[in-house]
Amino acid sequence: SFFINDLLNIDSRNQDGSATEDIDENMEEFLRIPGKLEFLMIFSLGVCMDSFLYAWAMLPLKFLWGWVCLGCTLYSPSNGIGGVKFHRRHLYPLMQSALIWLVYSQVLCPISIGKLYHWIRGQAMLKLYVLIAIVEVFDRLLCSFGQDAWDSLYWNTTRRPWHPRMLVSMIVVTVYATIHSLFLFVHVATLSVAVNSADNALLTLLISGNFAEIKSTVFKKYNKQNLFKITTSDICERFKLALFLMLILFLNRFQGDMTASMVKDYYTMCGVVFAAELVSDWIKHSFITKFNMIKSTTYFDYALVLSGDVTGIGHEGLNLDCTHAAVKRLGLAQIPLVCVTARYLHEAVRFAIENWRESEQGYGPNQSRWDYGHPISAMIELTASGNEFRFYSIMLQCLGALIIFKITLGILLRFVARWYLGAAGDRLKSRDRERNKNRSTASKSTPR
Repeated sequence: SFFINDLLNIDSRNQDGSATEDIDENMEEFLRIPGKLEFLMIFSLGVCMDSFLYAWAMLPLKFLWGWVCLGCTLYSPSNGIGGVKFHRRHLYPLMQSALIWLVYSQVLCPISIGKLYHWIRGQAMLKLYVLIAIVEVFDRLLCSFGQDAWDSLYWNTTRRPWHPRMLVSMIVVTVYATIHSLFLFVHVATLSVAVNSADNALLTLLISGNFAEIKSTVFKKYNKQNLFKITTSDICERFKLALFLMLILFLNRFQGDMTASMVKDYYTMCGVVFAAELVSDWIKHSFITKFNMIKSTTYFDYALVLSGDVTGIGHEGLNLDCTHAAVKRLGLAQIPLVCVTARYLHEAVRFAIENWRESEQGYGPNQSRWDYGHPISAMIELTASGNEFRFYSIMLQCLGALIIFKITLGILLRFVARWYLGAAGDRLKSRDRERNKNRSTASKSTPR
């Protein structure tokens, strides 16, 4: 009997009772997490892109409109011109634009990207590991601090613009934007060294940092609110990674001769970095939800929160602009990212102009590389040849196309957000119907 039942388990009537329906359901929840997480990531990355494009497309328009309102107020201080008058709220986009220009031109432009790149490349691996850790820690701390600093500046701008606290808020925001932009600037340079190095040692170090994060997170106790903070941090980190890799590609493309094999190797590196990011996020979230008994539907609830921020539901009268609530919820470093992007695009355009001039003069290794039929090449030719009117007209067309793309993306995000909210309403109605059905069934089965 012992040999038959316990060792060979031939008698099917005496099965091991450890496998239950709850264990199978927990396994299904564990396998659902990556898919639910990626659905949330796609929607959230769209929100990040929309917020980032707002600073490029809509903020310049608000800057110009603020100056128009100021001119109308100076011309007619009592009523303005046609009801157009400068208000305190118009001062905030003016200050945002001025701060972007200040950080970009006075802080980032004097720093040589080439010197910073070679300085990082010449450091020992241990120093680079410490540098990467410092940059990541301060990036997260500054992300949580930055939006509160901007909200404080807006409140002082609209409530007490002549109070000494206004000057303090301006200084705090300026110092914050400067420090955060410098940290992100170093982050891009470090990532550039990693993807361009031949031995891939630094790239391995960056990838290992993603998996080291798993050890520091999965064995702690979390609730839904804490998991939401981790999720928003992962969303911003993935968006910054995609943006930084794009900036590095732009700079490499215009800085030197990138052959087809070099471009393929770069895309391979980007794929490895993104694959490591995806796998580490999947493992981290799957085990956090498993250890803390959190359902996979929680990520749908997170999408509902972001949908409310996108549509403005629950933020009536509180939004400074159409992206304010989403940026604050996600903790996206909107202004510092714009400053760093502008600096790297400026460096790429500078190299493109130099290469064009070398090819025009008929010397140098870049002579046969330049593609005169490319749209960017045509714009560089207009800039270098002095045809500024044509160049600025093309820039205005590009700005118009960017505004149209931003508006289209915003409309699409609002459509998706309303779909999420509608799906949540249908789910609540189905739950109510099921609850009422169970109550009626229980009342009928109860003997009188």
